[in-house]
Amino acid sequence: AETIGDGVKGDSLANIAIRQGMGCWTELDTSEKMEFWEGVEVWQSGENKGRVKSAEFYMFGTKEGIPFQVKYLTAAEELYFFGNTNTFLLSIDPGEHICELENLRKLTIGAYGLSKLPESFKKLKNLEYLDISSNNFQSVPEVLTPENFPKLTALIMNSCVRNTIYDLSNTIKKDFGGLFEESDIDENGNKTFPKRLLMWDNLDTLRLSVNYLEGVIPDFKDDPDFPKWTEEEVNACDTLPSILVGLPKILPDTDFFAINLNRLHGVLPDWLLYHPKLDLWYPTSLVFL
Repeated sequence: AETIGDGVKGDSLANIAIRQGMGCWTELDTSEKMEFWEGVEVWQSGENKGRVKSAEFYMFGTKEGIPFQVKYLTAAEELYFFGNTNTFLLSIDPGEHICELENLRKLTIGAYGLSKLPESFKKLKNLEYLDISSNNFQSVPEVLTPENFPKLTALIMNSCVRNTIYDLSNTIKKDFGGLFEESDIDENGNKTFPKRLLMWDNLDTLRLSVNYLEGVIPDFKDDPDFPKWTEEEVNACDTLPSILVGLPKILPDTDFFAINLNRLHGVLPDWLLYHPKLDLWYPTSLVFL
């Protein structure tokens, strides 16, 4: 095979090789310039003119991680992988090569069959948007932390289930995904909503719908890890209810928060009921359902 290098030619070769390696159902018309290829956007100016700015790979069949040729798309800001066959049967690691693309700002690896992320994933420090929904995660990968991803504002992990299980307490199935192991345990040994996800203040979007998160949502009233809403903050904005004063300030800048269709129960905490952005969360369908 021809050697792949940096530049427009290298990007086109990498694009073709990735599609072949993953078994994409759609074909590229290689008689056309790359800028006319479906699902490919190129830079129109600057030092990367003509190179891949974003690329989509969908409807494919693979049992392996993302092909090594992806590491040559060094000018890309956004990559989209979605729609592997028999996703629920797979337990795939995306591999190390995608982690070389430190210029990536948006990454989607959805319905691929992922069950883990490598530690080297933290090299993608410029990510602002990460969608790893419709995979098979038993828990949120440990590498996903605010410290490792300081620019991340959107984390999407909905529908990470292999099977539909109606009674989680009476099943012989194992490793069924749905973030089932992503829970805290209270002093009585009961599961509660994972605190670490609520401490990611930089997120403006957090989607966790259609999973197997269990337990109650704590009120965190006496938790020192969460600052409290002050009277000055509430009075400075006439749309904030006075009941917020003294409540823990949880995800204060989050514009989209979805936890519906999990296995949560119990009394709804005041920080959630009176959150200043609750209306933006479509609460009747994406929070309380």
